Amino acid sequence: MRKILKNFAFFYLLFLMLISLFSGILAGNGVFDGKKLALYPYSAYDIDKTAFLSPPSKKHILGTDGLGRDILARLIKGTYNSFLVSFIATAVSLFIGCFLGGISGYLGGWPDFIFSRIFELFYSVPMLFVLILLSPIIGNNIVLFALVLGFIGWLFTARLVRGEVIKLKENQFVEYAKANGASFFHLFKNHFFPHIFPVMLPIAIFGFSGMLIAESSLSFLGMGIKAPEPSWGKMILDGFSYLGIAPWTYIPPSLLLFFTVLSLDIIGEYYKKKFSRF
Repeated sequence: MRKILKNFAFFYLLFLMLISLFSGILAGNGVFDGKKLALYPYSAYDIDKTAFLSPPSKKHILGTDGLGRDILARLIKGTYNSFLVSFIATAVSLFIGCFLGGISGYLGGWPDFIFSRIFELFYSVPMLFVLILLSPIIGNNIVLFALVLGFIGWLFTARLVRGEVIKLKENQFVEYAKANGASFFHLFKNHFFPHIFPVMLPIAIFGFSGMLIAESSLSFLGMGIKAPEPSWGKMILDGFSYLGIAPWTYIPPSLLLFFTVLSLDIIGEYYKKKFSRF
């Protein structure tokens, strides 16, 4: 059963990644792009004035929303936007966390004390409060929104890497490399990173899942991806306005978010158990 779930999660995530990568071919890229190059006859921004809140049909496979926009086309573009934000945010948080955590653990002493107080300071600041303050600056800039999410979400990675580096730097092979004049970057690349990677892989997968939830939650609250760009959280928010009359507006993005987070957690748990043996 576990193998079946793992395979389902893997192929499901692969399918969504392919949709995200080729979303421009499937449903166009932007508001002003023509539909000639897209495989699907509707884009995420086209308004069908004859089909407001239209249920699923041959014309609109998953129906339309309150503005007459095709749900399937918006899901395709929303998958790209949600995955883009989550990927950038996860990459930024991993980079900052590995860098600061590695330096803190390697140097020790006063530098480690100062970095530890910085970690605690960031832990005490609520992410939602920071995003509310930065929301006017972020505006509709998706990449900037992703960078802010990543900058806020590096703390757990930093503490994990710090602990691993503290354990590894006492080993003889590290002492030997230091005695031969190896720099911190050489030690981290050739000695620390190969040992930290098995621990970081599941953390990266769980981190991507967390960033996906954060993006969807913030978009649902109106502080993430904004109109006219779709995302899963934004589509769920738009669909809640028609909760009793048009369930096709919010059920598809809700199911996508649920199964994606579930699949990421299954894959992350698999690699966590796999590498915990070593």
